[in-house]
Amino acid sequence: MREPNTIFQNISLHRQVIVSIGILTVLNIAIGLYSFVVILASNQQFHKSILEGRTMANAIDTARLSQVHFKKQVQEWKNILLRGNDKDLFDKHLRAFNEEDQKVNEYLKSLSQIASSSGMSVPQIAGVIKVHEKLGHHYREALKKYKQTDIKSAVLVDKSIRGIDRQMTDDIDTMVLIIKNISEKRLKEMQSTVKTELEAYQILSFIMIFLVIASVGFGIYNARSITKDLPPEENRNNAKTE
Repeated sequence: MREPNTIFQNISLHRQVIVSIGILTVLNIAIGLYSFVVILASNQQFHKSILEGRTMANAIDTARLSQVHFKKQVQEWKNILLRGNDKDLFDKHLRAFNEEDQKVNEYLKSLSQIASSSGMSVPQIAGVIKVHEKLGHHYREALKKYKQTDIKSAVLVDKSIRGIDRQMTDDIDTMVLIIKNISEKRLKEMQSTVKTELEAYQILSFIMIFLVIASVGFGIYNARSITKDLPPEENRNNAKTE
């Protein structure tokens, strides 16, 4: 009888089977571990991209909200001067002015924290915060000169601080634009990274499929090579009988 024509032809049948099973096992474990590492890394990257996308969107929204509420604050200041001769309206608009002032402060501080935690370099935020604090101080100092019983008082107060909000308006507009540009750039980079990761993941998926097919083919080839030259079952039984 010819020896089995296999890559293990000089090894006993028992050892050939053990070696083949061992190789298949190692290949399957390697493929499984590799797949796990790739999937884990991809999931972490996707999770990071999602979080960064949310952070950038939050930064833009927060910057715009500070801008919107500052405009409302300025409008409430004008309402105080226009309708402040009525005590109820004076109190109403002064309260609204203070509320908007507080909201602007909160949004700017929140934006500063977002920028710091996300690694965004926007020094303009600190500048806007300082300008807004000074502006609030000037408004309140000017309001001390306002007299509800004197209509001319509103005109004098308005003249004393006319145009004082222009720097804040320009600074906050510039800040919003910078935040928007940085965020959009980050989002584009993130999208590009995710696209690259997906393409790499697809390639790796094909490689893993190929390795699985190769390992199965290797097992089938060796199984057939080991068994094809073995004597039939009935011959082996006869040999045992004899």
